[in-house]
Amino acid sequence: MLTSILSWLFLAAIAQALCLSAALLTPRQPEMRKANRLLSALLLIFSAIIGHAWLGLNHLYRDYPHSALAIVTLGLAVGPLLYLYLHAMLSDQPLGRRALLHFVPFGVATLAMVPFYLRSAEEKLAWMRAWDGWPWYLALAAVAKLLILMVYLRASYQLIQRVPAGSELVHDLRRLMRVWLFSAALSVVAVAMAAINVERPGAIEAVDGGALILFVFATAYTAMRLPLGYRPQTLPPPKPRYADKQLPTAERDAFLARLTTCMEQDQPYRNGELKLEDLAAQVAMTPHELSQLINQHCGANFADFLNRYRIEALKTALHDPQQASTSILDLAMLAGFNSKSAMNRAFKKSTGLTPGEFRNQAA
Repeated sequence: MLTSILSWLFLAAIAQALCLSAALLTPRQPEMRKANRLLSALLLIFSAIIGHAWLGLNHLYRDYPHSALAIVTLGLAVGPLLYLYLHAMLSDQPLGRRALLHFVPFGVATLAMVPFYLRSAEEKLAWMRAWDGWPWYLALAAVAKLLILMVYLRASYQLIQRVPAGSELVHDLRRLMRVWLFSAALSVVAVAMAAINVERPGAIEAVDGGALILFVFATAYTAMRLPLGYRPQTLPPPKPRYADKQLPTAERDAFLARLTTCMEQDQPYRNGELKLEDLAAQVAMTPHELSQLINQHCGANFADFLNRYRIEALKTALHDPQQASTSILDLAMLAGFNSKSAMNRAFKKSTGLTPGEFRNQAA
């Protein structure tokens, strides 16, 4: 019964990973294309590893002899893909060709396995029948693979920790990172079980596959909450239908003066989670009055109104020589943007330049 439930969970995770991977390859945000492709590749690798574990869980390895060691080198690509994805999401430094060096261990290991992969199905089946525990070279490769993974997980965790925790995107990426760390710990357990040759059938596959299932479903859950690169852009909120009665001129001017003073002195726009109701409370207005004031007398909706101030704050920071060593993403978070894509889109729409081009002009 348990095996049957696990089997269906494995299949659901494979389907989820394939759907997310396909969605990542059709982005609406061009600036997120590289990050999307990296995460898509990571999910495809996980779907292959979970599929291999599903074969073992259902004792089908010998029915598909070409599955022998088919995914043994894929783990070497997991750490680099995860780290480079987070780098593309959270850093303003572009990924150049040197990023390919991260995949050298994966490439070397795959080339070393080519002679085995080219064997016939009969030869691989004979190799499976002669299996009597892990040979030394596979045990050594498993240890090396885990060490490399741990190095990249540590680097990924440090990358997230360096970003200010003022946005929901960073908060959820940190929470997702903790799930990935737990998944890695389960993978270590699975390797240890294989090394000591656990006799219970399907136990190793259940632990190893379960670790990756956690990754896939946690990523899918986060994707539904935040724009990790594949969530479609949300439409701007519709303008409220105001009553026929307009704000009196004197009251409107007083409200505008109060709003301007608040935005310039208190700088509430630096809060990436600022809502209309929160700002209305700060300027002693109702949300309806504030929305009407911004739409009719500032010529923008609430989101665009906040972005005006955030862009000006970011422009000032980018021109500040004392902040020349601070990354653009850090400055954007401090200005109130809660994602790299939102910052790039709004800044270029306003200035016609990317933040990097704007900073270079100042230099």
